[in-house]
Amino acid sequence: MSTLAPSRPVRAAEPQVELERADCPLCGRDDARPVISAPDRTTGIGGEFHVVRCRACGAQYTNPRPTPETIGLFYPRGYSPWNENEERRPARARFMKSLERAVLETWLGYPRTAPREPLPRPLAARLGLLLIRRSRQRQSWIPWRAPGRLLDFGCGGGSFLMRMREFGWDVRGMDVSAECARAVTERTGIPVDVGTLPHPDVRPESFDAITLWNALEHVHSPRATLRAVREALSPGGLVVVGVPNIDSWTFREFGTDWHPLELPRHLTHFTPETLSRMLEAEGFRLLSLEHVSRPGFLRHSVELVQNAGRNAPQLLRLRKGRRARAAADRAERHREADFIRAVAARD
Repeated sequence: MSTLAPSRPVRAAEPQVELERADCPLCGRDDARPVISAPDRTTGIGGEFHVVRCRACGAQYTNPRPTPETIGLFYPRGYSPWNENEERRPARARFMKSLERAVLETWLGYPRTAPREPLPRPLAARLGLLLIRRSRQRQSWIPWRAPGRLLDFGCGGGSFLMRMREFGWDVRGMDVSAECARAVTERTGIPVDVGTLPHPDVRPESFDAITLWNALEHVHSPRATLRAVREALSPGGLVVVGVPNIDSWTFREFGTDWHPLELPRHLTHFTPETLSRMLEAEGFRLLSLEHVSRPGFLRHSVELVQNAGRNAPQLLRLRKGRRARAAADRAERHREADFIRAVAARD
């Protein structure tokens, strides 16, 4: 009678990741020094990835990086930005929405759509600024550009598209995930193109505003993307870019546990200076650049510290919502927030 050896678990082979060396995404040179290294905490494949800083212009980027053909390995099914993420609003939502609409119509040029208001418009606009300006939704307050054709590049689950449609924009989305694009269109009726910019279905001067929320840091050639954005905008049209800020207080404190590091999905790691210079290099006129408080980023960073078992009591104290909010707001006031938003115009 034979004795069988105990079975051993079979480990699945790691997908083959192809890496490529990259030149600086801002100035094109190949002369950089190391900044930080970290693994991908989402998929666990590919080993460690490295962020470097260009010695010529200061831009920071992932190098080496996955090729365009294999970067998809790092976007697993269920990747959170592709999920449906409609806001669940409380019972007072109608009143708050009317205040927000008053802000947009009073200061950002939106066409007036509400025939009746619960408060006189000047009072509603001021109250709206007071109550809403510290919330995440204010990052989507972009100036109106008639006739209101808007493309959201990297639209994910489509919540921003639905929000802008409510405020009068004629919206369209774009995302690299065909599954995500199909789900958004089926759920909302909003058309979503699959792919990136430049795109064969996007005609020159066909949009009045193009938004890129947490998207520009993902593309292999950010200047080429911005060049295509400029071509797709009508004269006077706006580009709105929101990206993590590697020159933030939180990056200095958390290091490899900084949630927005997101290696290797984030290929370019922007600062206010490098984002401004890239926009201007592609022919945009910068209108504003602001720091935006993101307590959620801070709480996720604290979770990474906890999971890593780091002895960092001063950071772990920030896991409480109130303390996270206070710290994030303080960083915003000091212009060290870990999210920045730039608005620029095509002349």
